[in-house]
Formats: sequence, structure tokens, C-alpha cells
Amino acid sequence: MKRLLSWHIVVLTLLFAVTVHVSATAQESTGKIIGAVTDPQGAVLPGAKVTVTNTNTQTTQVTRDTTSDQDGNFQIPSLPIGTYKVTIERNGFKKYVSDGNKLQINQVLRVDAPLELGSPSEVVDVTGQAAAVETVNPTLGRSVTSRPILDLPLNGRNVLSLALLQPGVTENNPSDGGAGTFNISGGRADSVTFLLDGGVNNNLLSNRVVFNPNPDTVAEFRILTSNYTAEYGRNAGGIISVVTKSGTNAFNGSLFEFIRNDALNANSFFNKRGGLPRNILKRNQFGGTAGGPIILPRFGEGGRSIWNGRDRAFFFVSYQGQREVSTTTTSSITVFTPLELAGNFSLSNTARTGPDTRIVNFLNQNPQYQPNASLRAQGIIDPSRINTIAQNYINAGLIPTSPSGRLTSQGSAANNIDELTMKFDFDVRKQDKLSVTLGRTKIATLVPFAYANVPGFPVNTGGPRYYANIGYTSVFSSDLVNDFRFTAQRDAQTQSVPSRQLPTGNQLGIKYISDHPTGPVNLNFGSGMGIGFSVQGPTNLINNTPKQHRVRFLRQR
Repeated sequence: MKRLLSWHIVVLTLLFAVTVHVSATAQESTGKIIGAVTDPQGAVLPGAKVTVTNTNTQTTQVTRDTTSDQDGNFQIPSLPIGTYKVTIERNGFKKYVSDGNKLQINQVLRVDAPLELGSPSEVVDVTGQAAAVETVNPTLGRSVTSRPILDLPLNGRNVLSLALLQPGVTENNPSDGGAGTFNISGGRADSVTFLLDGGVNNNLLSNRVVFNPNPDTVAEFRILTSNYTAEYGRNAGGIISVVTKSGTNAFNGSLFEFIRNDALNANSFFNKRGGLPRNILKRNQFGGTAGGPIILPRFGEGGRSIWNGRDRAFFFVSYQGQREVSTTTTSSITVFTPLELAGNFSLSNTARTGPDTRIVNFLNQNPQYQPNASLRAQGIIDPSRINTIAQNYINAGLIPTSPSGRLTSQGSAANNIDELTMKFDFDVRKQDKLSVTLGRTKIATLVPFAYANVPGFPVNTGGPRYYANIGYTSVFSSDLVNDFRFTAQRDAQTQSVPSRQLPTGNQLGIKYISDHPTGPVNLNFGSGMGIGFSVQGPTNLINNTPKQHRVRFLRQR
């Protein structure tokens, strides 16, 4: 009955493979170990038993085996990243054990085994081998593993900042016209593919990353800069693949808090020159991780018992919160003086000792704005001639002034984030592995100078982002693998929402139709001053990535 059920699973999987839409891309978050088994004379040895065991404490325990083929070659595909022990046995030869083999994302790790004559009870233990050189996969790229990720100083604890440490990666060039953070090998910033545990992690509208887990969650970060294989067919501007940690048979956890505070900073040169206090920056990033086997209570006949998931089911959970308040300082902006805002430009020349000649010339050419010749000569506009809409802006206090005609402003900003990552791994059978990654980030930001460069027009932006990735890998043999993956995303963002209730354009006298009217629209002056909110008004960006599924059968010879 058990054997029949297994065949039913295979048949259903095959039927599913030919009926569903098959994606052309099959991005890997795993690696492969290959090698050749030979005797002391270098002749190939078929039929040798090869066993690989994951010895890394940060990933789920994996043990897989195969036998060398007629040419003495072996391969074990779709292995989770980690450190592996490779054991090779054959009658008439000593057991060969190679320990400390580090397998990275998308790597083909070669472990060749020259067996020695002797009893299988004797062991040839090979440790401390030189770093393996990639001789199979032509992809150019580099990996950063868990310890350096935690040790390296990352401003804001943004793991993606590590990309800038790799050759060929530069900060985004704004002139390339693409949204994004950096350029890889000269590609556009919006042509980078982000992968998380093998699933696509790109927003389909702007192509930016959707879910970015914190450093304590990441097991390995790898960037592929060039020559990557055909399975990475989505974008040509580089691949950034992140693999999260998994639970193990031992319970592990951590707590952390990172603090930045302006009390430890000196004031900047320009703030001191402008008589401004030092910028405020108070950032607290806190959270923790927990992982281990899944142990659940089980109820049934005979009373309560425990279902122990050791060696079969594992969990890893990570949370990070951020609470940040800061001040932003603008550059010095030319604004009106209180007299000028009332139409009096009698002290508006460069030295502030006489009238602005440009205003005087304008009034002489357009005397309707000041019928009195004496006042025209002083550059004073008749207040009754000021446009009604402009007067409404002035009366509402929307146009700032400064006695000197120059204004440097400071505004309060906030950036609060809650991030939760959950990963579940199940060894369904020895050759079947189910992995589920769930992520949620909620962002709430306050930007004081988004569309204006003077105080009074802050906006809010934020919202939740969701990521879900389910992968089921079945290894039927060393050269036949079924890899099923389902990925879904939701990015629900609000943008440019005024955080103050101010008069709308219609209330100020600007007649227009809007389905979501908000405070004064953005106005830009020739002096460089800008006031108001976005001309497009508040927007809601909802991006639901269609479900992606992939069934992949690889013939690997």
C-alpha cells in the first residue's frame, strides 16, 4: 500500500507538471556537490556509496546519499547551503571522509575521492582542504556568509548594502533613468533581480525589492554579477540572492538592540554657521530570533502526548523593530521678508538699503499695480492689486518669511519599521523537502521636506509588505529532480499623504476637480522656494504579484 501511494504521488506530480504553466526561470537558492571516485592507480570506481551530511548548526540537518555511476562520477543536487561532510565507501577500500566542505548559493562544489586499498573499517579523514575553485558553473559572483553579515557595520542594518562591497557594483547612477539602489556591471538599477530563498522578491511595478530581512535572519548573501546561467533569465542587470536561516535540532535564540543617538554627535559646520542646533537622530533597532525543532502537543487515545519534530520539522522566527526620530536641515533658501510679502520692496536691493530696481521697472511698465508714482519709485505694490489667490495663501500663513530674506529650516522626520520573518522546514521523506518562508514588513515614515523646502508641509508614507514562498523539492535520483515553487507578494503603500490639515486648492481659490482633495498644491518660486504638497495628491500603490509556480525536471548527466 505504501509503495502504491508513492507511485500515486509521482503520477500526480507528472500530471501537474504538464498541466500547469511552467516558468522559464528556475532560480536556485541551493547548491550541488559533485565528484569522482578513483582507485590508487586513478581508475574509476563505479558503485561506491556516497553520503553527504550537513554539519552546519545554522541550517536544517540534511543527509543524502547516492552511488557513483559507471564512470565513477557522482552528483547530489538541490542541497541547502551549509557545511557538509562527504563520506565515500566501497568494499576493498578504506572509508573516505571529507569534512568542512562549505556549499554556497548556486555553487557546484567538487569533492574528488582517491580511495586507498584497505578495510572499510579504516578511515581516511580529509580536513582543512584548500578553498574549492569553481570549475563547473561559469557564473561570476561572490558570497557573504552569516558571521561577516553580523560583524560588518551596516548603517540601518540593511543587508543589501553588502552588494557595494563586491567588484563591479556601484551606487545608483541617477542618470540611468531607472529606480533602484545600485548598478551591477554597468546595468540599470531597475534591472536587478532579487531572490529570497529562491523566490522572486521584486516589485513588478518599479522592480525594487519587496521584503528585506534583517541581518540576524540571513544565512548567506550572494550577488551574481555576470555570466550567470540560463535559469536566471529574468533580468540582465545582476542577481542578488538571499537565503534565510533555518531551525535545527537544538533550540537557539538571540536578542539584540542597536542604538544611534545625537547625544554622541558633534554639530555640523553649516548648522553652527547658521545658528542651528545639531540634527536630532535617535534610532533604536531591537528584536530577536528563535529557532529549533517543532514540538507540538498531540491529543488522542491514551491521553496527551507530544509530537516531536526533531530531524523532521524545524522553525526559525525573527523580529526586528525600528523606532527612529530625526531632524532634517535644508540648505539656505531665498524667501520673502515680512515687508515684501505685503508688497513692499523698498528695502529689497542686494544691500537691503533701497528698492529692488526690477520691481520698480515692472511697476513703471505696469502702473495699474501702483497708480501712485512716488510709491512706484520705492517699489511698493498696491496691496489691493495683489491677486486674490495669492492673498489667500498669505492670509493662511502658507508662505514663510524671514527678516534677512534667507531661511534655513529644520523639520522632524520619523522612520518606524516592524519586520517579522518566519521560516518552516519539513523533511517529508528522506528525499523530499518542504520549505515555507513568510515575511511581513510595516513601514511608517514622516518626511518634513518631500515637496517643499520650507517648514509646514510634512507628508506620511508607508504601509505593509508581504512575502510568501513555498518550495517543495523531490530528489528521485542523482539526475532527476522535481522542484516546485510558489511565490506571492503584496505591496500596499500609501504615498504623499499630508500629515497636516491645511486649506485645499479649492478653498484657496484654485478651481479644480479632485477625487481626493488635500492641502495646497505644490508651488515653486523663481527664487528656489517651494511650498505645498504633491500635485498628484495622496496615492495608494497596491501591487499584488500574480502567483508564480514552477515545476522543474532536471536531467543532469
